[in-house]
Amino acid sequence: MPALQPLKATSTAEDQQETSPYDDTVVEKVEDVGPSCDNSPKLPPQTESLQNVPIESLYQITRLRSLRAENSGDESKADEGSDVVSKGIVSLEEAERLTKLYLGRLDHYAYSIANKFTDLQSIRRRSVALTNAILTVAALHDPNSNQLFGPCCRELKRVLSESMFVRRIDREYLRAMCIGSYWLSDISYTLSGHAIRRAMGINLSSNYYRVLKDGSEDAADCLRLWYMLYICDQHLSILYGRPTTIRIDDPSLQGWERYLEVRVAVEQDRRTASQVALMVIMGAIREFFERHSRDTQTLPQSLTEHIASFDRQIDRWVETWYQHLKRRDDIGDWPSKGVLLHSNLARLHLHSHIFRGLATAPVPHYFRHSAAKAVDAARTIVEVLLSDPDMRAGLVGMPHYLHTMIAFACGFLLQMTTKYDNDLVQRTHVHDLINRLVSQLRLMPTGKYHLVRFMAEGLEKMVEASMRTPTQASAQLFNGGFQYMNENQYGSATATHQMDMLATGGPSQNDFGNMGGNGGRGDDSFMMPDFGLANSFLPFEDPVFRTSDFGYL
Repeated sequence: MPALQPLKATSTAEDQQETSPYDDTVVEKVEDVGPSCDNSPKLPPQTESLQNVPIESLYQITRLRSLRAENSGDESKADEGSDVVSKGIVSLEEAERLTKLYLGRLDHYAYSIANKFTDLQSIRRRSVALTNAILTVAALHDPNSNQLFGPCCRELKRVLSESMFVRRIDREYLRAMCIGSYWLSDISYTLSGHAIRRAMGINLSSNYYRVLKDGSEDAADCLRLWYMLYICDQHLSILYGRPTTIRIDDPSLQGWERYLEVRVAVEQDRRTASQVALMVIMGAIREFFERHSRDTQTLPQSLTEHIASFDRQIDRWVETWYQHLKRRDDIGDWPSKGVLLHSNLARLHLHSHIFRGLATAPVPHYFRHSAAKAVDAARTIVEVLLSDPDMRAGLVGMPHYLHTMIAFACGFLLQMTTKYDNDLVQRTHVHDLINRLVSQLRLMPTGKYHLVRFMAEGLEKMVEASMRTPTQASAQLFNGGFQYMNENQYGSATATHQMDMLATGGPSQNDFGNMGGNGGRGDDSFMMPDFGLANSFLPFEDPVFRTSDFGYL
């Protein structure tokens, strides 16, 4: 009897496909053949120059494509796959409604990063990732889309996670990650870091020189993405107290003024540039205090002039931008009034450093001016949100960075009530102020998973806990008999002046120059109080980012 032939399975079309564990789409089986090699001819020795990037030498030897970054990344191609609409997660009618919400309102708070798109179909034709990102963010803000946010967010995470090992991603992937990092607090840090690394891989910042050279609209779009990544990077560095990924001395960041002179620059670019300029200042502040935190627990008196210098830089930033950012029909006077909000947040960030290491010790007399400025900035932040309709409306639309800094301002004031009651603050006034903000947050028309919902609940509990917390005796806080000026003599002119600006639309006197004074994470002696509350009330991705870890920033 002849020997049996080896058993063989009949190859069919169905056998060449299998179901992906991540979705319902069908993927083709591909034989694992190892890393791909570049078969392009090797340059002759006489045309080669000595490689100054070590990875290039390895590439020349192995020809592995994975060792080379993509050349430009300028050309965006539609990514493949199914978005939340084609998968039936969101109906076409709901998707169109959410897209109108995003393009008509939310995008303007993000410096119109997606304004080249006009409707849902134009977005869907371009990118699955961008479609999912826009619908997720819109669902987060829409009070009638609570049931859509969770499924949309999960699908967005799935699509973006698949790009981790994809060799080439298009520009719209970067735009999707920018949008996610800007608004989605639970994944912002991860998205920002990944997007920046991919942007650096294609040298996205080099579009700055392309714009200056030929005024290319395509290059301008890429540069806007780069600026947005820088803004997100700085925001997260401030919130988490961690180093930035993008260097502050990048020519595209230092040279934003030249960009505004090219013909393709529009109003949105002015707003973007204003934020870049402020983040450069705040980045310098962060690096300054990081350097000094290594050497001392409390700040020495010698830093008063440095702090005053940073304060004057913030003043000049306000002078430059407050009158130059125009009113918009969609978000009112948010652009110019946002300058005042950002300046107070920056001032709080700057001057709150002086509390580091003090614990129950009194504020040194040479830092009293800074202490009062920090309190004044925090109080003004809350008062403006309560009194100005444009700022109040901005609570639904602003990035999670601003929500977090507002929460920090409230926590800072509550901390002051336990340490400096009847000196820097009035305990009853602070409690009343934050309770009014809680009531306002509860009235905001937004989804139940939005940060303002968590803030309202958390701040209310913190005020209740603060009311049960006794204040420290004045003898523990201050050197015996030393007479300090009271809070009415410190900083109150700043708040009054800025409230007048909000009412009149301009400075009531000369400028902000008369507000200058002469006035890193360190230890944990000055932190946002948790008053015994176990967990943070804000949904951040870092599992160790508790309420008590806000620090003095």
